[in-house]
Amino acid sequence: MYKKRVGFIGLGVMGKAMATRIARDGYPLIVFDIQKGPLAEMEKLGARAAESAGEVGKESDTVIVMVRDYQQVKDTVFLPRGALSGMRQGTTLIIMSTITPQDVIEVESTAREHGVSVIDSPVSGGRTRAEDASLALMVGGDDATVKENEDVLKAMGSNVFHVGKVGQGQAMKIINQILVSANIASVAEAIVMTEKLGIDLHTMYDVITRGAGTSEVLQMMGPSMLAKDFSPRATVDIFVKDTGIIMDTVRALDISLPVFSAVYQVYRMARAHGFGPKDATSVLQLIEEFAGI
Repeated sequence: MYKKRVGFIGLGVMGKAMATRIARDGYPLIVFDIQKGPLAEMEKLGARAAESAGEVGKESDTVIVMVRDYQQVKDTVFLPRGALSGMRQGTTLIIMSTITPQDVIEVESTAREHGVSVIDSPVSGGRTRAEDASLALMVGGDDATVKENEDVLKAMGSNVFHVGKVGQGQAMKIINQILVSANIASVAEAIVMTEKLGIDLHTMYDVITRGAGTSEVLQMMGPSMLAKDFSPRATVDIFVKDTGIIMDTVRALDISLPVFSAVYQVYRMARAHGFGPKDATSVLQLIEEFAGI
């Protein structure tokens, strides 16, 4: 059975885990990142390291971009040695970075002029789910292009949801991040309240995870928060970027989200206090500071 030649650009915490799943699924894989370390790791798995994003585009049927933000997406795709410079007509560009719906629509408009189809497919689930390919993928694109690339998408996540046209994947990610960002902050506040009331933290965790107050965020991130392990998985800086996208959308829609507006400020304060490179769960340290812990 023919397997597409897949290119993967962006081998950060999430990208490397996702690219690893593609390699292990048997796809011919070419990768690029500005850091040499992840490239060497992927070569050990049988992937080929490219010298540029343009080389990835030239050698691939489907190119996946998983970089930090829209500026990096533009640089990766549109610069003279960017992915689009090498891509052939009839190939597909999958944007998995979290950017705005309008951003990915602009990428699609330019790519279409070159005969390249675009899918947007941001993800949710964190590094653990990336490593075991159980991510949720929120996919936007036309039916034919999504169907053609379904197997590649499923190599990275067992929960693939085609939610609409290009841009709708990013719109769904906005909704997802409203809940995730608020959940992390709420878990942090619950831990601080538990500490101040003198209740054993592990007892609290056992009780709450068996009641209506539980959440996947609590179950997945609670143990590391209780252990005060804030090694980066998705950093505060990333959450400032994501919540900023949400706030821009709130303003564009001229609506009020008072709870989210407070959550947005929490992550901005966490970055201002120096927690930017730490995991987003380090907002716990900020709230502990406020509580005198």
